[in-house]
Amino acid sequence: SSSTGPLPTSPGVVTYGIFHYFWNTEMAPYDMNERFFRLLKQPNKEYIARDDFFPYIKELLSDHPGLEFLSNHAEFQDKYAVTVITRIFYSVNLCHSGRITSRQIRKSNLLSVFQQVDEEEDINKVTKYFSYEHFYVLYCRFWELDHDRDYRITREDLLKYGEHSLSHMIVDRIFDAAPRPFEGGTTDAGGGGAGATTGADGEGGGGGGAKQSTSR
Repeated sequence: SSSTGPLPTSPGVVTYGIFHYFWNTEMAPYDMNERFFRLLKQPNKEYIARDDFFPYIKELLSDHPGLEFLSNHAEFQDKYAVTVITRIFYSVNLCHSGRITSRQIRKSNLLSVFQQVDEEEDINKVTKYFSYEHFYVLYCRFWELDHDRDYRITREDLLKYGEHSLSHMIVDRIFDAAPRPFEGGTTDAGGGGAGATTGADGEGGGGGGAKQSTSR
């Protein structure tokens, strides 16, 4: 195609002309890290936001053999997705701004981990971000601490950990050091004055959850 710009098309349809234009302008001039960054971010932004990951995690949940057992557990699909994204931001976005930059992508292992999860059929071998076993342990422990089921861990909740094994000073230090939450909504994970959120909203669900089968 000799087109110099994207061609008009129906919603949801990608023509060769559009793909050719996108590749030449957004992919071909850049290395793998920058391509990954540009694929994830919104066209008018210079950072990756939390919501930018959801379409990719949704596809992972639909197609990855290691997550097939979750196909009938929509609630835990959502919780898994939010937990994966929260873990990514915790490790990659070290300034806790809620915005991942191209430089942060380059300094992280995010691209290599995405490549690993694409190739590895056992999701639990991808211990960075994507392991379902890690998610399940995190969720169950959070559920145990969230006594009033408001999807937030307060100082009072944490003081009950291990039959009140943590002192007030320790709990205060934990909350003082916790990263500030992402902007907007109660579904974001992180610490804050009112308590740390689970990063997974919704009703119902409990410690039992969608436990992964050992047979595949």
